[in-house]
Order: sequence, then C-alpha cells, then structure tokens
Amino acid sequence: MELDKKDKQLLESALAEWEHKKLIDSEKAKELASTIQLKQSGTQIARYFFVIAIACTLLAFSAIFIDDKLLEKIKAYFDVSNLIIAISCTIIAAIWFAYLAKKRKSFNSMVYEVYMVLGGLVSVSALVYYCKDIGFGPEYSGFLITTSIMFFALSIVYRSYTLWAAALLALMGWYGAYSYHLNNDDNLFFGMNYPMRFTVFGLVIIVISLLQKAVSTLKYTQRQTYIIGLLIFFTGLWGVSVFGNYGHFDEWEQVRQVQIIGYAIVMALFSVGALLYGIKYDDDVTRDFGILFILLNLYSRYFEYFWDTTNKGLFFLILAISFAVLGWWIESSVRRKKRLADSNSVPE
Repeated sequence: MELDKKDKQLLESALAEWEHKKLIDSEKAKELASTIQLKQSGTQIARYFFVIAIACTLLAFSAIFIDDKLLEKIKAYFDVSNLIIAISCTIIAAIWFAYLAKKRKSFNSMVYEVYMVLGGLVSVSALVYYCKDIGFGPEYSGFLITTSIMFFALSIVYRSYTLWAAALLALMGWYGAYSYHLNNDDNLFFGMNYPMRFTVFGLVIIVISLLQKAVSTLKYTQRQTYIIGLLIFFTGLWGVSVFGNYGHFDEWEQVRQVQIIGYAIVMALFSVGALLYGIKYDDDVTRDFGILFILLNLYSRYFEYFWDTTNKGLFFLILAISFAVLGWWIESSVRRKKRLADSNSVPE
C-alpha cells in the first residue's frame, strides 16, 4: 500500500497504538507495517499529467475530426463510402481494445484510462459514419443512446472508469435530446422544464448507483455513478431554485422570485440532508456536496432578494458567523464520534 508521508505516519501510529492496547500482537503489527510504503513524490504529479493528457486527447480529437474534418478529406481524396470508413474505424478500435486487454497488467491505471479514451474516440468515429447512412435519430437521440450503450458495454468488458463516465454523459445527452423532441407547446416535458427534468434524471442516476451495489460486475463503478448522480441532481435543483418550472424565459421574467422561493427551500432541505448524511456515515463526498450547495443556495438567494437593499458587509458578516457555527458543530460531531469509537474499541 502506497501512502503519502502524513498518511503513512498516521497509520503507523495507529498500529503502534493498537499494539500497545493489545488489540493486535507484535507479529501482526510488524506484518501490517511492512505492507505500508511511502508513495513516490512524483506519482501524484504524474497522475495530474495523465489527466491533462486525457483532456488534450479530447481537444486533439475535436480539432482533427470535427474542425478540420480529416475523415471527410480522406473520404473525398480516396473516394470511399461512409460505410468503408465506419468499418475501418471499427476494425482499428477492435484491434486497439484487444491490444489493451492483452497488455492491461503492464499499464498503470491512469495510462490505461488514457488509452481507453483513444479507443472510445475511434469507436465514436465509427458510429458517426454508420449513422451518416442510417440516420442519427430525432435531435441526435439515436446516436447518443447508441453511444451510451456502446460505452457502457466497453466499460464493463474492459473495466474502464473513464468510459463509464462517458456513457453516463452520453445517456444524459440522449435524455436531453429526446425530451426536447417530445416538448409540448409550453417547452415542457411531462410538465418539467430543463432544470426540473435533469433534477429527476440525477435522482434516477443516484438510485441506479445504489442498485449497483447488488451487481458484482457493476460494483466497481458504483461510487462514480453516485457522484455523477449527485452532481446532476444538485445542479438541476439549483437551476430549479433560480428559474422555477417555467418553460419559456419570457414567462419566467414576468414572475417575482419570491413566487418560486419554495424551490429554494426544497434545495436547502436536500443540501442540509446531504450534509447530515455525510457526517453521520463518514461520506466526505455527500457532505461536501451538501456544504457546496448550501453556500450556492445562500449566495443565489442573496443576489435575488437582498443585493440592492442589504448592507453587503453586514450580510457577509452574518454569513461568516453562520458558517463558523456550522464548522464548530461539524468539528464537535466528529470529536464525539471519535470518542465513541475509541470507547467501543477498548477491550473488556
């Protein structure tokens, strides 16, 4: 196990404490300590560079295949059909994924994900040229749902976190495109505007992430699905707190913000609920989402209701005191839980 210097010292101290309290014997303590290694200083930096590499890969793909339309130039020069290009890209992608499957153990996780992105982009290129002949579906919905299914399948087979995230994003794109196609005259989909429908979509993704725990082949991406679901849900909910559930911008402009304050209250309740849940179950991500959107809710409401009438310094002073109290309460809760855990760990 590779850990940062601080985490390594903390874990070694914990082992020494457990050994002192006779919770584990000396031999076991030495065995566990031998598995702890200091993380190489350049490892974390290297990971950042691989993240940048993924971003640059996406930008390069956009520049080459979208802006310059390289494949279209190749198609015109060699006078080949869309189907030939699609089949060629399919073969390249298949060979690439077969190579990655064979060499999987020789790559670290970040390098592997970068290579998976390359294979995914070639696969999307193939799908684009298949769709040029058979159609993309209403508002590209057919292309997007097929892309999502393809990425889900590739992610499961090759255990790629990046392709799983891409599949979820493609699924979100399909949902947006398909719901747009089914909008009524009021620009609503089953009575929901865009922020509302994506709030519901995010909630569905969260539920799916909870169900993933029971499926062994999907459990590895459960946390990733949960985080993406939280992001979509809270972002959509924030949009609803600002725009309400009105289908047209002109309609929303004629409404006073106080008339949609109920949505802000709902957002506050969910944010506080996420904060409390995160504290109770030691879920840092849920807790941080709760804190982030409590802040975002407060700032949004301030700019809506009090920016022109309230003293700015007084508002931020009240906000500072509120969060200082909140921080004190969180710290106190953590200390109480630590004392309780310590008391339960003392052998009788």
